[in-house]
Amino acid sequence: MQAQENNVEKRKGEFEAFYNGLIPSLVEFVDRLGIKPAHEVLNHAIQFAPHLNAALRELRIENEQDRIWLLTRVGYFVGEYFAQKHGGCWYVNDLEGSRYFGRYVVGRFTSFQKATLMLDPFELANRYVDSPPPRHLEQLLEEVDAELRKANSD
Repeated sequence: MQAQENNVEKRKGEFEAFYNGLIPSLVEFVDRLGIKPAHEVLNHAIQFAPHLNAALRELRIENEQDRIWLLTRVGYFVGEYFAQKHGGCWYVNDLEGSRYFGRYVVGRFTSFQKATLMLDPFELANRYVDSPPPRHLEQLLEEVDAELRKANSD
C-alpha cells in the first residue's frame, strides 16, 4: 500500500510538467493534422471532434513509436474534450481502491452530480488507437458520454 501511495505522490509532483506538456502537444498535433486554427482546440475541443475523426479514420500505424505518439495525443484530446464538455479538469486520481487510482484522469465534472465520476483518457485512446481502420472517434466519444450520463443517474 505504501508503494501505491508513493506512486500517487510522485505523479502529483509530476502533474504540472505533465499538464504543461499536454497543452503545446495537443495544439501541435491538431496543427500537424492540418486543422486550423489549431490553438482553438484548447477552448473548443468539441468542435474539433469531427475534424479529428476525419483525419484519423484511415490512419495506418507503422510502428510502436508512432502508436505511442498517437495514443498520447489522442488521450490529450479525449481528456480535453470531456473536461470542456462537462466542466471537468485533469488531476491525479488519489481515491484508493478506485479503478483509476494513481492515474492522470479527467473528472470533477460540474455538469454531473456524482463527484467521483472520472475517466482515464489514455485508456480510451488506447481502445481507439488499437482498433483497426476505419476508426470512429466521434462514436467513441458519444459512447463514453452516454456511459458517464448513465453512471451519473445510477
